Amino acid sequence: MSDEDGHDGGHGIEGEKKGEGLGGRGGGGLRPGEARARVYDALLAVRPPVDVLVLADAVLVASELVSNAVRHAGGVTGFRVSVGDGEVEISVSDGSDAMPVARTPRPLVREGGYGWGLVRRLARVEVVEEPGSGKTVRARLPLTSTHSTYEHPGFVPAQRKPPRSGER
Repeated sequence: MSDEDGHDGGHGIEGEKKGEGLGGRGGGGLRPGEARARVYDALLAVRPPVDVLVLADAVLVASELVSNAVRHAGGVTGFRVSVGDGEVEISVSDGSDAMPVARTPRPLVREGGYGWGLVRRLARVEVVEEPGSGKTVRARLPLTSTHSTYEHPGFVPAQRKPPRSGER
């Protein structure tokens, strides 16, 4: 399956495309919990199973990117998660032309300041400017990791009970 940029991506789950709106929330769009669920579902479909630590990193990256778009850029205008070629790509678009900025965390003075640094540490990040219509942040993470326990005895792949009818 190819994504909207023409990359041959293997398995993919796509959110609404930029400009179509997300979830009927006006400018708010997708929320972090919804992004986490989409990444979780996409990675649970991978075979052989993805290590729980890889899954946790990808879910954290998606959550931080969406949180930053909501907090600093007026909301999410596009979201995509695709899996292929040994990696997962998470793309989050927003309507702001302002580039992400690293802040020094000051936990006793204010909350925040950790997210962008975490994303850059866990993933290869690219910010694509879309003049007049915002930007897209693409984060790519390998499906295997140096801290992966996949090859160790006792490995437990990520699992999720199927949702009951009508639940997500």
